[in-house]
Amino acid sequence: MLKTGESHTLTHQALLYLLPAAVLVMFAFFAAKNTIIMVIPLIIFMMGFLACFIVRLNLQVHLLKTIALLLPFSIELPFYMNSMIRFPGELFIGIAAMTLIIEILWQPLKDITNSFHREFLWALPLLLAFLITIPFSEMLYVSVKFSFINILYISVFLIFLARHLRKNPGLFSRLLLLYGAGIIIVALSGFYRLWQWEFNPIVIRGIFQPFYKDHTLFGASSALLAAVFFVSGIRNQSALNRFILWGFSAVFVLMVIFSTSRAAFLSLIFMLVVLMMMYSKFRIIYIIISSLIVAAIVFAFRGSIEERLTRVETISYDEHAGFMERAESAANITTDMSNVERLNRWVSALRMFKERPFTGFGPGTYQFTYIPYQEPGLMNRLSVTNPFEPPEGSGGTTHSEYLLALSEMGILGLIGWIVLLGRWVYIAFEKSRNHPNRWLIITAIAALSTYIFHANFNNFLTTDKFAFLFWGTAAWLITNLYGTEKKPEILHAD
Repeated sequence: MLKTGESHTLTHQALLYLLPAAVLVMFAFFAAKNTIIMVIPLIIFMMGFLACFIVRLNLQVHLLKTIALLLPFSIELPFYMNSMIRFPGELFIGIAAMTLIIEILWQPLKDITNSFHREFLWALPLLLAFLITIPFSEMLYVSVKFSFINILYISVFLIFLARHLRKNPGLFSRLLLLYGAGIIIVALSGFYRLWQWEFNPIVIRGIFQPFYKDHTLFGASSALLAAVFFVSGIRNQSALNRFILWGFSAVFVLMVIFSTSRAAFLSLIFMLVVLMMMYSKFRIIYIIISSLIVAAIVFAFRGSIEERLTRVETISYDEHAGFMERAESAANITTDMSNVERLNRWVSALRMFKERPFTGFGPGTYQFTYIPYQEPGLMNRLSVTNPFEPPEGSGGTTHSEYLLALSEMGILGLIGWIVLLGRWVYIAFEKSRNHPNRWLIITAIAALSTYIFHANFNNFLTTDKFAFLFWGTAAWLITNLYGTEKKPEILHAD
């Protein structure tokens, strides 16, 4: 332990070295537009310099708090060769990645190979899928960049964060509160902009820009936060804390409704179903049997189900439609152009997988390669014929995390997801049954389930804001699992 005088000395050293280094990194970034080839090595060097001092002065927790606070306000800026960088979020994420590398190099091998660190091997199939399929890519540069970003996010938000959550059990709640405060500010800004447009729901899609690229990303983030705070409040021992947690949850639910994201709202209903199953201590075998029964019923009555779906006429972009009508429009597969285009993207992804089942077309290439695979009968005003000039209100990729992996990385990508999600389901329904941190594990799984469902309809894990929430919650799940002592609740004092 450091004495008080030594602690103050280290703090002064931190200010002496870190602040000038941070200023140099910022200066180098903004100067990079004109002298990119010379400045990029300088940026990397200064980020490494910062990482060394963060490790030397044990400032990792402060780095994580800074990232959580800044992410909701991170914006996309042009950088190099038509690439975009999310500033300042990705700069700090890069520093965190370098910090992780230094920590691993300095740590004894026996500490790296313990059971806690072996848990990260469950993410290895997904990471390998990104790497193995790069050589088969249609666009090598795109795939290298896309894979690098995904591996970077997983390394920082899953591995680096989990290592420090284990040392600081109460850290996750503080990170969520910092992030939550930021996204609430963005919500207030969006509400003000909507008021300027006289609450016309047509403009909802862009009112959270430049911080959240569209309303669905904002809705998915709010849904995950709503789940964390709601489930945390159920077993919290303090009546005051319970009131505060449920108050936060209510705010985030209202933000989901405000976003008008149908998938985000439905993900909360799915979360409640998962929560009830975990509370009832369902066995995995029962879940598998129930899923097979539901699938059999859907298959047997697919004709009548399809007929009913064709009768739904509510459209999501009707400015006179209420919230429940918008939710109902999720079943409209005939006249709702958003849904029809989503089906078109899914069909395209499946056709791409059929053509290249083992290697896919390369990580990150779907939006550039799917156009010839579209179904003419499903093409509409939102359909893209030129990836560099999408129609207004269109763009994006598969609108499905799982089909994106399938089309870009083939069967390897899907296996990677199945292995990882299967492990989490096993933890939730089997390993947590008599665990001292059972309710914290339930909270983590309930929160993750919002995106496990939402990922059928959108894909956000290449966005720093959401990658932090998703992989960070997974890191919290792991640290709760590998702890025999009871960990602190959300809003519980350390």
